[in-house]
Amino acid sequence: MTTAQPLVSRYLWAAEQQATWIPAGRLVEDRYHAISPQLWLDTKPQEPPDVPSPLPRQALAYAHLYQYQLHLPHIHGFCSLNRSGEVLDIPLLDNIPIDSDGKLLPSPIAAWSTATPLYQAYWLWQAIELWAPLAGTGVLSSLVVMDNLRVDGWCLRLCELLPDDATGTKVTLSRLGTLWLQTLTGTSPEIDDRLRALFIKMQAEQASLRNVAATLNQIVLEQAAQLPLKWQIAGGTDAGATHQHNEDSYYPTPLELAQDPTGGKIAIVCDGVAGHDGGEVASQMAVKLLKIQAQSLVADLANSREIVSPEQICSTIAAIVRVANNTITVQNQSQGRTERRRMGTTMVMAIQVNQPISTPQGIGYSHEVYIAHVGDSRAYWITPQRCQLLTIDDDIATREVKQGRDVPWHSASRPDATALTQALGMKPGELIVPTVQRFMAIEEGILLLCSDGLSDRHLVESSWQDYAQRILEADIPLTEAVQSWLALAHQHNGEDNISLVLMSCQVSPTAETTASSQLANIERSAPQHSASDAKFRLNRAINLFLWMTTGIGFLAAVTIVIAFLHPDWVENWRRQLAPNPAPQAELNLHRRHNS
Repeated sequence: MTTAQPLVSRYLWAAEQQATWIPAGRLVEDRYHAISPQLWLDTKPQEPPDVPSPLPRQALAYAHLYQYQLHLPHIHGFCSLNRSGEVLDIPLLDNIPIDSDGKLLPSPIAAWSTATPLYQAYWLWQAIELWAPLAGTGVLSSLVVMDNLRVDGWCLRLCELLPDDATGTKVTLSRLGTLWLQTLTGTSPEIDDRLRALFIKMQAEQASLRNVAATLNQIVLEQAAQLPLKWQIAGGTDAGATHQHNEDSYYPTPLELAQDPTGGKIAIVCDGVAGHDGGEVASQMAVKLLKIQAQSLVADLANSREIVSPEQICSTIAAIVRVANNTITVQNQSQGRTERRRMGTTMVMAIQVNQPISTPQGIGYSHEVYIAHVGDSRAYWITPQRCQLLTIDDDIATREVKQGRDVPWHSASRPDATALTQALGMKPGELIVPTVQRFMAIEEGILLLCSDGLSDRHLVESSWQDYAQRILEADIPLTEAVQSWLALAHQHNGEDNISLVLMSCQVSPTAETTASSQLANIERSAPQHSASDAKFRLNRAINLFLWMTTGIGFLAAVTIVIAFLHPDWVENWRRQLAPNPAPQAELNLHRRHNS
C-alpha cells in the first residue's frame, strides 16, 4: 500500500506564458514567492493549494502522461491571477527539474559540451522515446523548446508541457532535426559525424521515428559497452512484527544466488495480496515462473547475433509477466477460488541484459536494465545525490490521477487510495497491463526493489541517504545493508511483511569486470560457436515447452470449470462420442456426478 504524501516545503513551477510576467521577488496571493519568473517557493506548504473541481483543461495532459513522471512534472494545484481584469488559472507543477537548493538543473545545451558521448546520445534517445506519448497528447512542442528541457545526470526532464497550438508551427521530426543541428554544438568527436548525419536526415525528412530511435539506441549501446560493469546483489525478507507467516517472496536468496546461471542479473520481489487466501502461494509461484523465463531470456540475448531492440525486449518481458499471471489464474479456477478467495500477488522484476556489442575496442556488452512491475511493489534508483522512483503504483490513487479526476497529493489521501487496481492472478492475461521500462546502467548507483512493507510511510525517501554513500564506497557490505534496512522497516512498518533486493552497480575502472577482460573472455570462447548455437536452440525449446504447458494447463482448467458448472453439457458430449456405453461405465459416471 501507499500512504498520503505530506505537504512539505517545496518549489513549484508556475506553468504557461501567463506566469512569465510576474517578476522575481514578488509575493503572489500572500503565499508564493517568485524566485524567478516561473520558479516559485511555497511559503505555506502545510496548507493545501487550490484544486478546482473538475480540474481545468490544462491539467488533462499532465494526467494522461502521469506514468512518465520520471521525466515530466505533475499538477500540484492552481493559482488564480487577475491580469487586466481577466482571471487566469495558473497550473502549479510539482516534481520539477531542480536541485536540492531549489535551482533549475542545466539544459542540454548548457551541459552538452562537457557531457560524455554516452550521455549525449542517451539524452537524445530519451527525447525520441517521449515523442509518441507527447504527440498523442498534443504537447510535442515541449520537446522543441530547448530551455524547457533539463538534464538530471543521465535523465532527461521537462519543466512543463507546452500545448502544440500555442506555438503556431507544426512540430515534426524535421523541425527537431533542424533544432538539434543548430543548437547542439560541441558534440564528442566519437559520435559527432553520426549524430550530424542523423540530424541532416531528420531535417530532410528522410528518417522515420523508428529509424531515429534505432540509430540513437545503437550509439548508446556501443558507448555503454566500452564501460566496465559489475553488479553485486543481495536480498532479504522479514515477516514483520504482527505476522505469523510471510506472504512475500523474493529472488535471489543466498543459496539461489550461488546457483544462478546468469551471475546475479535478475532480481524479483513479489508480495502476496493481503486479504486474499493463498497470497503466499501466489507470490512463490510468481517468483518461480518469472525466474525461469527471465533466465532463458537473458541467455537468449547473450547469444543473439543481432541487437534486439528495446521494444522487442519489453514486449517479451510483458509476455513473461502474463504467463505468470495466467498460471496463477488457472490455479484459482481449478480450485474454484472466486472474489476475495482468489490468490494474487504484486511483482517487481529487474533484468540486467548483456547483449554482445561491437565497439572499436572489440566486443563489449550492453548495460541495459529492464524493470517490470504490476501492483505496488516498487523500484528505486539511488545514488549519493538522489533517489528516483522508477515505478508508479497500480492503485486507486494513481487511477484517479491518470483519469484527470484528481491531483497526486490529494488523491493519495482518499480512504481507498491504496486499493490495488491490478495484481497477478486477479484478471485474465489480456486484462493485465504490466509496465516495462528500459534503463541504462551507466553510473554508480543502487537499484532497490521492495515490497510496500519498506516503501510505506515514505520510508525509502526518508532513509536512502543513510545507505547510498556507504554502500557505493563499500563501507558496509550489501548483505548488511539489506538487514539494516529490514530492521528499520520492521520498526516503522512492522504491521506488514517486508522484502527487498539491492543491486549495486559499479561502472568505474576499478570494477572487476573490465572491458578488456570481457574482450578476452569473448576471444577465448570464439571457437565454441557451435556450443553457443546449441544452447540457444535449447533455450528456445525450453521457452516453447513452457508456453505450451501453460496453454494446456489453462485449457484443462477451463474444461474442469465447465464440467463443474454444466455437467449436462459434458453428458451430451459423452453420449455423442459413445452412444452405447457399457452399463458399468454409466454407473461409474453416475457415481462421479453424485459425489
